[in-house]
Amino acid sequence: MRFLLWPAALLFSVLPLASACGGDDAKPTAPGGPTVSDEEYLKAICSGTRNFSNALMSKTKPEEIATVIKDFSASMKQLNPPSDLQKFQTDFVKYLDDSLSDPTSLVTRKPPAPPAAVRDRLVAAEARVPECKDGTFFDAQTAAAGTPGSAGTK
Repeated sequence: MRFLLWPAALLFSVLPLASACGGDDAKPTAPGGPTVSDEEYLKAICSGTRNFSNALMSKTKPEEIATVIKDFSASMKQLNPPSDLQKFQTDFVKYLDDSLSDPTSLVTRKPPAPPAAVRDRLVAAEARVPECKDGTFFDAQTAAAGTPGSAGTK
């Protein structure tokens, strides 16, 4: 299973930082909904990443991959993350939505990243989320950035 998530880890670790979201969709999160825990947030990230990785290996048309990305974005928009993840949430949803016209661009564009302290907290929480057992989105970002973290100790 690690093999299947390898492209997604690579994808999310080598992609340019997405710009801040603005204009008509400035707040893509579920307004007024309950704030999700780090584990619930990670479940959505890891599930979406796994689905994208599987699509890269199994889908033969860009439109099929775009559908997976659209579903990933829709699931992220349903979340109301902790306040220190709000900017990342907005940037990440924009990053996903911007790729819909060229879905394989996620392989060549660097995703946004939360602040280092928040990322480190999420890396530590990944071990408690079954959906994150094979691929670790935030851990891959830590490794790509060359910063200390659990990426180098696994």
